[in-house]
Amino acid sequence: MPRGESINGRSHCPRCLAQLKARDNFPVFGWLALQGRCRTCRLPISSRYPIVEAVVGLSLTVVAVAELYQVSLPGQTQTYGGALWFPRLDPLMLVTLTYHVVGLTMCWALGLIRFDGNRLPANLSYFALMFTSVPILVFPALMVVPWQMEVQNDWQPDGRYVDAMIRVITALVAATALGRYLAKGFCPTADPKLDPLGKSTVRLIDLIVILSIPALLVGWQASPAVIVLASVLAFWIHPIMPRKTDALGRFAVAMPIALTFQIVFWRRLDSADTATGLPFPLWPSENSSPGVMLFWLLMVGVVPLWLREAPVDTDPNIADTDPNADDAELSLDLSCENPAFEQEAFVEDRELSGASESASELMEQKRDADTQQDEAEGDPIQPFDDRGSENRDQLNDQS
Repeated sequence: MPRGESINGRSHCPRCLAQLKARDNFPVFGWLALQGRCRTCRLPISSRYPIVEAVVGLSLTVVAVAELYQVSLPGQTQTYGGALWFPRLDPLMLVTLTYHVVGLTMCWALGLIRFDGNRLPANLSYFALMFTSVPILVFPALMVVPWQMEVQNDWQPDGRYVDAMIRVITALVAATALGRYLAKGFCPTADPKLDPLGKSTVRLIDLIVILSIPALLVGWQASPAVIVLASVLAFWIHPIMPRKTDALGRFAVAMPIALTFQIVFWRRLDSADTATGLPFPLWPSENSSPGVMLFWLLMVGVVPLWLREAPVDTDPNIADTDPNADDAELSLDLSCENPAFEQEAFVEDRELSGASESASELMEQKRDADTQQDEAEGDPIQPFDDRGSENRDQLNDQS
């Protein structure tokens, strides 16, 4: 989508544009079967594809298994049933699982796009926000937890349409407030008023969209803990990443990992679940004390200290008319500063030049063969004889 291509239709090789076969599109195994090269042009396919497919697939699988066996969501009473333990399926659980899986998939898509230094496509952002908010308004049972801080133990979300609307509003407001505060570290030159002509405003908008997905899926109460966990992961994976990126990109790609942790261990982390909750309810939830919420909000305030981006010095007299310029320069810097990327690009260029030379040789051989065939089939071409013109010149001189 950042390249302007549609997600509809079949996948194709980005170099030779040849459509991939169905068996080549199988996650991870398709890349292994092709030995990391295109079936048509035989140029290398980046190893990022199987890595992303494996990580995203593992994340979705863990969430699906945890919810199918009803051990992750608050309020569920399913316990371990032995070696022959089968999941208990019901319509509400399947709808909730679909909602969480698709929402987590949207979080992965947004994070990976932002990881590459690209601006989030508007259509994808709208779809992600609509999918995570509208289903709650239509089917309040998807809330799982309420928007209030203190509720009764027998609280049920069925039929609470007003609560669902307030839940969506509070989640979006919390994401906007936290995003504007985190902008001090991720995009220090952004305009907190979301001025469309402000410096790095698009980065701030992308940050708010990324924060809105977890807030809508698991509630605004757990958002501070998810943000802190994602920031810790972003700080930890910085040295081991095969490709350098900015702090916002690292945070964006760490957000779905933190969200997966929250969903899988939601029941264990929920302080309202007295049966399986933590003995010391320090994780923020709908029944957390004000002290716990204040602690996590203070922790969010520390995030910009270790994930701060150095502001770029610019001339204040020159207006910033292209808010995407920073991201474009960032993408260029990412590709130029990474030695591994340079080596891979050099190998690809060398293979491309070799393929071009081979194609030129084949064309030349074919042209020579066609010429020889024409000479063999037709009469040989007689060389031009200019003796007739010389005789005419002599006759003219004599006359």
